[in-house]
Amino acid sequence: MFAHISSGALIGINACPVSVEIDISRGMPQMLIVGLPDASINESRERVRAALKASNFEIPLGRIIVNMAPADLRKEGSYFDLPIAIGILCSSGQLKEVKDFWLIGELSLNGKLKPCSGVLPIAAAAKENKVTNIIVPKENGYEAALIEGINVYAADSLIEVVEILNSTEKPEALNKYLIPQQEFTSDNSMEFRGQDLRYVKGQYQAKRALEIAAAGGHNLLFVGEPGGGKSMLAQCLPSILPPLNKELALEVTKIYSVAGLLQGSGKSVIKDRPFRSPHHSISGAGLIGGGSNPKPGEVSLAHHGVLFLDELAEFDKRTLDNLRQPIESGEVIISRARLSVKYPSRFLLIGACNPYTGTNTKNSKKRLILSAPLWDRFGLIVWVPPLKPDELMDFDPQKQEGSQNIRERVIRAWEIQEKRFRNIQIGLNNASMRPEDIKQFCNFTENASVLLRNATVSLSLTGRTYDHVLRVSRTIADLSESELIEEEHIAEAIQYRVSQESLI
Repeated sequence: MFAHISSGALIGINACPVSVEIDISRGMPQMLIVGLPDASINESRERVRAALKASNFEIPLGRIIVNMAPADLRKEGSYFDLPIAIGILCSSGQLKEVKDFWLIGELSLNGKLKPCSGVLPIAAAAKENKVTNIIVPKENGYEAALIEGINVYAADSLIEVVEILNSTEKPEALNKYLIPQQEFTSDNSMEFRGQDLRYVKGQYQAKRALEIAAAGGHNLLFVGEPGGGKSMLAQCLPSILPPLNKELALEVTKIYSVAGLLQGSGKSVIKDRPFRSPHHSISGAGLIGGGSNPKPGEVSLAHHGVLFLDELAEFDKRTLDNLRQPIESGEVIISRARLSVKYPSRFLLIGACNPYTGTNTKNSKKRLILSAPLWDRFGLIVWVPPLKPDELMDFDPQKQEGSQNIRERVIRAWEIQEKRFRNIQIGLNNASMRPEDIKQFCNFTENASVLLRNATVSLSLTGRTYDHVLRVSRTIADLSESELIEEEHIAEAIQYRVSQESLI
């Protein structure tokens, strides 16, 4: 007898429909799984047999063929256990035909359902394919329920799944399994995550640069001697960033769901902007993403958040150079022989490093801190000097401006940019303005134009650096709520352009 169960397979942070087809015929008792399954799916034969036996269902005698269509798509993951088990029950006549349901879940040997990764994008794909019901493990229930317009049923065991599928159409029979849609409230409350800037001693220019970076989405590099407060400044950045709205939060949560980072975290949705701080020994695949089944790296886990690279000069040079493409395009494309996966990676990059990295024995000169192309991709470069004794001893945090006030100005600047770019591209900010956007929105006064021209000649600004100055000055003007870029805005933006040669 033939049966088929609908499910989904992950491709990056998206999913596509997969039909699990079951056919039971006469022959030697065995189970064959075809359709490009990976090792975890092939091993599901033993998990499914044990789960059916533990749940007091009959294991049909005969030749069981499991086909996972489309057959040319590589299937990976243990969440096909449940559709295979239900398909066997339908094909053997122990369960009625299943329609308008997607099923995902890993089975343990005693028939219990275990949580799995990637539930959120699979639930979103089910809605896109006009499916109205989905059954997921209990621990993944609220994660799937974030997708509106689809009924989510959370089950704890294989027996409970069968009860749901055998229930009549009466709402009261299903309500005991139905998980209500979780409400996501997005407001601009002044509660924030991270350290408060009021407790950072001195470093007023660095604090100002941090505010500009948060307001316009500009990449920021702190350079200075050890102990000046570079790491503490970077850790304060989440406290002045605006909160995520619902759409952005779901996009970030999809990435964490695919990476398996929601399991055991007690979270069904990522409401805070991510703050990722990988160690300098990280590999290129760990930073950018990769593997035989490409998984998101740190640049994607920091999507719509902050990627902080402390001790930047200690990172492998080739690893750092991999950042250049994600910084420019806002996405990572990982290509393999069978597929190409795209992960979003629009993050705010914060770097911190010392002004020296040793000497080159060939010419006895200090080496450059970073490669010139990567250095040129920082919109703000700030020297962080050692603290003076009076800044250390006479510091009073109550007299300093806190993160709450700064965050209010940053939110106003974001609102200005949202209104400015509304008809061009949703989510565009000053740091990601294209050349045509710069031409349209970076209008400055005559005095500002003269200053910019003189600085371009005297400082020998490159094309990319020139655009950085315009983007940063546009953000400074937005913080001042000025429609035109004034001379002081250009002057402040120029002082954040520090060359490596001057530091060395």
